[in-house]
Amino acid sequence: MGKKIVILFIFLIYFSYSYSQDFKKIFLEINSKDKLFIITKPITSLKVKNITKEVNSVLKKKQSEGFLDSNPRDGQVDAFRHIFLLYKLSSEIGVEKARRFGNIYESYNKKIFDKKENSGYDNASEIMDKFNNELGIYLFLKLDKVSDKVIIEEIEKQIIEGKARKIKMDEKGRSLDFENEIIEDSIWKKDWKNKRELIKSNN
Repeated sequence: MGKKIVILFIFLIYFSYSYSQDFKKIFLEINSKDKLFIITKPITSLKVKNITKEVNSVLKKKQSEGFLDSNPRDGQVDAFRHIFLLYKLSSEIGVEKARRFGNIYESYNKKIFDKKENSGYDNASEIMDKFNNELGIYLFLKLDKVSDKVIIEEIEKQIIEGKARKIKMDEKGRSLDFENEIIEDSIWKKDWKNKRELIKSNN
C-alpha cells in the first residue's frame, strides 16, 4: 500500500506540471479504473496529450483551408479528428492502448452528460465517435506507419466515400431524425438516447 501511495504522489506531481488543464479535468472526472490505467502509464499518457495537440493543430489548418463541411462538431471535420487521432495513437502507442484512451474519453463524455445540463453529448455522438475511432485503427492496421500527407489524403478519401459516420443535420447544422424532422437542441440534449440519426459521411 505504501509503495502505491508513493507512486501516486510522484505521478500527481508529474501530472500537475506536464499536462494541460483540459487533460487534468478529464483525469479528475473519469472512474478509478481509468485513473489507474493512466497513472501506471505516465509516459504513454504524455504521448497521448502531445499527439492530441498535434492532431488539433492539423485540424485547425484544414478548417482554415475550407476542409470538408463547416460543422466542427458531429460532422465531417469531427470525423476527421477522430480518425486521424486514433491512427496517430495506434502508430505511436499501439492499437489496444489507443482504443483504451479513446474509450476513456467517451466515458468522460457520458459522465459530463450525467452531471451537466445541455452538455451536448449523447448516445448518437458516442456511437459516431467510436465508429470513427475504429476507422482510424483500421487504417493503421491496413497502411502501417505512413507520412501525415499520405494518411490525411487517405482519411479525406474515406470521408468523401462515406466510410466514416456523422450526425444527420440540415444545412443550418440542426439535428434531424429518421424522417428528416428537426430535433431542437433543447430536446435532444435532455436525453442520452434520443432520435438523432447517424449517416454516412458523404451524405
